[in-house]
Amino acid sequence: MRTRRIIRLVVIILLVILFGPLLLPLPPVGVDAATLADPDGQFITVNGLSTYVLARGPEDGMPVMLLHGWGASTFTWREQIDVLAEAGYRAIAFDRPPYGLSSKTGDNIPAAGDQLADFTAATMDALGIARAVMVGQSQGGGVVGYFAVMYPERTAGVVFVSGALRPTDDPPAPSSGDTRDSRVGGALGMPPFVIGLLNFPPVTRWAQIGIRAFVTPDFSTQILSSAYHDPAMMTPEVAIGYQKQLQVLGWDEALLNQLRVAPPTPQPLTAAQISGIAAPVMIVWGENDTWVPLSVGERLRELLPAAAWHVYPNVGHLPHEEQPASFNTDLLAFLEGVA
Repeated sequence: MRTRRIIRLVVIILLVILFGPLLLPLPPVGVDAATLADPDGQFITVNGLSTYVLARGPEDGMPVMLLHGWGASTFTWREQIDVLAEAGYRAIAFDRPPYGLSSKTGDNIPAAGDQLADFTAATMDALGIARAVMVGQSQGGGVVGYFAVMYPERTAGVVFVSGALRPTDDPPAPSSGDTRDSRVGGALGMPPFVIGLLNFPPVTRWAQIGIRAFVTPDFSTQILSSAYHDPAMMTPEVAIGYQKQLQVLGWDEALLNQLRVAPPTPQPLTAAQISGIAAPVMIVWGENDTWVPLSVGERLRELLPAAAWHVYPNVGHLPHEEQPASFNTDLLAFLEGVA
């Protein structure tokens, strides 16, 4: 009799753990993205997704597309967009869904490098831009690499800023796992069994509750501060800028979807394809980058020996933020050569 009671109690506890979360109300959290936009920011629809864009500078200036890294936003280009505009270029930064102020959910949110290149082309179409210099940081660097290969006629120049790009036919990195599947790839890379668990409805609900509880603005700031060589660069003002996207309605669903959906396999991008990029190229890296190591940049330099090459000492994964004066000088010099 006692054994039966214990079994019943265990079954009840398991049922509560498994299905209790489904009975809990989980109202949406966050505010409408439009309330957080810059005064001159605009929302356009690209492939059915609301996409936030900042465009500054003369409309007839040479377009310069600024592509942010994984989990970042247009905020990362705050030290460049006005400098470019004042120099006469049409500087355009946009939030790739589901980041920044752009759409957080949707069945057609791009994830693989080739999908992101196509989405970038569609964004340019929506803005009436036929050809541009493509500047990409981290995951954005991988995107501009794919873009230059897939859309050579639309690529006036390419700037890799700590770019997360390695040829798919390179051997795995000599470490614990291939970095192409982690930070270099710009993906979370969850194991398949974890993805399967997260797609079980009770676990999905628990995960969403956990994300709301633990992925706080301070938590995200601590992670991002490791991208800087000097963590003190994560000032309160910078933290507020990066935390803004965690206030947007649906931010928790966006993060959960990245955890529970297996990242798609992009089309191969071989060493020969990268070497074949005909547009002028500049490669910029932080000597102390721990997110996408300098060796990745050196490999790109091997493949693109004619590229302008800049390595900044005492700089981590965000050279355009950590050394904006040097970066802007080098970028403007490169753009002058392209123009």
